[in-house]
Amino acid sequence: MKKKRKLFKAIKVTLISFFSLIAVAISAFYILIVWGASEKLQTMWVCSAMKTMNHKYLATWFISDEKIQEILEKNSVDDSKYDSELIDFTKKDNIFLYPTLLDFTFSSGSNQRAKAPEWFHSYISEGYTMLERGIYVKEVSGTTWKGYVMLVEDPTRVKLRDTAYQYEKGQTVKRMVQSSGAIAGINGGGFLDGPNYDSNGGHPAGLVIENGVLVSPSSYDGKVYNMIGINDKGVLILKHCTAQWAMENNIVSAVSFSPYIVVNGEGLIKNGTGGWGIAPRTAIGQRETGEILFVVVDGRQVGWSIGCDLDVLQKILLEEEALNGAMLDGGSSTAMVYRGDYINRPSLGHERLINNCFIITE
Repeated sequence: MKKKRKLFKAIKVTLISFFSLIAVAISAFYILIVWGASEKLQTMWVCSAMKTMNHKYLATWFISDEKIQEILEKNSVDDSKYDSELIDFTKKDNIFLYPTLLDFTFSSGSNQRAKAPEWFHSYISEGYTMLERGIYVKEVSGTTWKGYVMLVEDPTRVKLRDTAYQYEKGQTVKRMVQSSGAIAGINGGGFLDGPNYDSNGGHPAGLVIENGVLVSPSSYDGKVYNMIGINDKGVLILKHCTAQWAMENNIVSAVSFSPYIVVNGEGLIKNGTGGWGIAPRTAIGQRETGEILFVVVDGRQVGWSIGCDLDVLQKILLEEEALNGAMLDGGSSTAMVYRGDYINRPSLGHERLINNCFIITE
């Protein structure tokens, strides 16, 4: 009988503690997020919910439409008046044309290395690790997020690759990199998704140009796209333009996605966070001296990285000296691959099928 009473008492204490914790959590939610005692948490909650396809109710059930609209407008990025200027690498010190430090050896039989010239740019001193000649990677992180930056010395090595089954089904970044004989890659532009994020990646959303061939739209449609393109000289061009303009101006690789984050050295997130909420992120950028930057931030993994908003992407791009940079598709699409392995940790634990990716050729 005493054992039963002790057991009942233990269960009672456990249930009281459990429901007390729930009450505290609900109270904290209403105070900090619904009532807005923490503007930062409220902004993160609203932007994250409203950028989902099917979970906007997480914001609309608790917060007024007027307040939601106010938060979104305050944190949004307007890139409509920003187009990047054409960079002429030939008028600058072309770092990617220089040999690496490994090439500076004495002509004698000594095993010592010669001192690098003053113009030699050491990516190692910036915190990068050389994966192989011309390709470097570094880890970047904040309090609640972790990510990676891959630097490609020669921008002409970066190309767009789309699924081999365009308009039927997508492929993973790893598969597209392997099938094209490339070394590395990151996920690219958007695609038409299913009602539960269950698209097979077969239908691109917006502009797609691969190897100088217009893939999407199927013909000139006069529509203005947020183009993230690379021309035949390796210049990353961010421009609001038509497919016809892109084809007539030597764009060989392109997707359309938004927003632009850095244009002509200027960060476009002036106030707030960018308005996209916390999630895995992918971006592409380019330095004034030509190097292409691939950026991924992992997310949706408690204990590892919960993700970030666009202000973090902007910070990374500017700190890595990007003159121009834009967000690519993110979320469960975010992946960075190098020689058959993942550099990052995709949020699903595996890749989903997507429509296209940016690759680094041999």
